[in-house]
Amino acid sequence: MATVSSTNTYLLDRVSKSTPPEGTAVLADFQTAGRGQIGSSWQSEPEKNLLCSFLLYPHILQPDDQFLLAQITSLALVDALRPICPSLSIKWPNDLYLEERKIGGILIQNQWQGSSLKSSVIGIGLNVNQQSFPIQDLHPHSLRLYTGQEHSVMELFQHISQALDIRYTQLRSGQAEQIRKEYHQNLYALGQIYIFEDLVRSKDFTGIIQGVNQNGALRVEDLSTGEIIAFQHKEIRFICKHSS
Repeated sequence: MATVSSTNTYLLDRVSKSTPPEGTAVLADFQTAGRGQIGSSWQSEPEKNLLCSFLLYPHILQPDDQFLLAQITSLALVDALRPICPSLSIKWPNDLYLEERKIGGILIQNQWQGSSLKSSVIGIGLNVNQQSFPIQDLHPHSLRLYTGQEHSVMELFQHISQALDIRYTQLRSGQAEQIRKEYHQNLYALGQIYIFEDLVRSKDFTGIIQGVNQNGALRVEDLSTGEIIAFQHKEIRFICKHSS
């Protein structure tokens, strides 16, 4: 596998120059400029983790339904990894959590032609065999730390590829509501009392996650007012679980 500055950027560049087959994947041993959502960085030790991107042409999706791509990707990761880690959960909007710690992340970049979705590049970063991390305040985790064993990155890639193909087929067959239902069943902290920071209103509040709406906004009930507020990414931050 090659060194790639960003697997998503690499695939987007290929799409702009040609039309690679749907399902084309790019893997990298190491990214020199790995990115997460909205400019966040992704730290990865060379040859230790899974860094890959998949190219899809989900023309059937409308703009309001594009969050389904994040949902099928996160569910595919859970499907592929749950035999190894039964307690996996999906932390909105784009993280995979294990034992209250981040083990993976997703970055999706879409190209539109008017209101039609031309192509989507789904990037996945999964901590596999890395055991130390430079950014400890994010509480990263890995399969190696969890299981105490080394894991084959290529075998994990194959399992995730198969799981994503199954979930994408489910999406194309019109099972959007089933996908949303399963996503909520695996959603981190659903129905639990947490203390959050409202980054729009610059205040902390105690609330309960009620789910995610069709557009991908997180619905949280403010327990002090009873109001249910829909938050977009970077508008809310988890602080800690409420001690009852």
